Amino acid sequence: MKLMHIPLSKVQPNPENPRGIDIETQDDKLSYLKQSIQGFGVLVPIVVSKKNDHYILIDGERRYWASKALNLTELPAFVIDDKGKLDDSAILYRMFQIHHNREQWGPVQQCHALEAAYRAAARKPSIRSLSDERAKLCAVAEELVRATGIETRTALNRVHFLRWPTSIKQRLYRNPGEQGYWYICEIEEKIIIPALVNFPEYFSRVPANEVRCDLFRKLEEHSVLKSTEVRRVAPFFRGPVEKATERRAVQKVLSELRNNVAMTYSDAQDELLKALPDYRRSEPVSPRKLESLLTRMTATIEDFDVAAIGAAQRRAKAPREKLQTAAAKLVASLQNLMEQLSEGDKR
Repeated sequence: MKLMHIPLSKVQPNPENPRGIDIETQDDKLSYLKQSIQGFGVLVPIVVSKKNDHYILIDGERRYWASKALNLTELPAFVIDDKGKLDDSAILYRMFQIHHNREQWGPVQQCHALEAAYRAAARKPSIRSLSDERAKLCAVAEELVRATGIETRTALNRVHFLRWPTSIKQRLYRNPGEQGYWYICEIEEKIIIPALVNFPEYFSRVPANEVRCDLFRKLEEHSVLKSTEVRRVAPFFRGPVEKATERRAVQKVLSELRNNVAMTYSDAQDELLKALPDYRRSEPVSPRKLESLLTRMTATIEDFDVAAIGAAQRRAKAPREKLQTAAAKLVASLQNLMEQLSEGDKR
């Protein structure tokens, strides 16, 4: 990568700007940047990749538009020198390394940037042929991990959103600050995917996208709806239900939840508890108790000696593979918790 001055006319901005706004016309802070550039010049070089006779913009879209508005003829730029061989996937990877690591893109903006990569992964014959929805989800997420370098749990959350109908996604792409991202992720992870696995007969009658759209209407009608409310009904979908009468009851409540926009997740939980009386609800722990549990668990894990696996008595034994599986699930849950905490109170 080398620093040089390049003609502004040869810079090609990103046509699918993941910020969700038209920077040239909708960025209300662009005027301040123009004033700064007019007074001091472009102090931070843009980042581009050379392609044929022009440059693909990787970082610095606001500086590009401000300079263009001021009729500048050239810009300082860090030019990635890959002899013009960077393809779209390589450019995407570099964009994520810059913007994601600098936390300039929120989750919705990242999903916008990932659309093409997601569609390409989802269309792969090896992934489309998978019959298990969870396996398909993980396979697509791994493709995004390879394409961008983001963490697996983050990629899984992005895929939860990217599976949704284009009409709903475009609405959030146009306004990334609008409530909806975490609600969609909760619906997909806690209802849609487990229901597709455990109640496939329901989706032979009702398309999954129809269920998604119906449940999204609740967010439109109830502005104070918290995404975490979805978790009230999650246990009824994630576990196998054997009795035919109970299976029909769960599907009946799902239909009511979809079709009646006024029905809350608490209402649905009550109906499900009536239909499945043997189910015992466990209340979520308080933040203070969770902190205490995490602290104790950390100490327990740090004190554990892997050599004890082979030395343990019969009743205390646990196969190494089971410990690895449990540890992987814990890591994924903790990554998800960290991401939610970093998003503050947006849920």
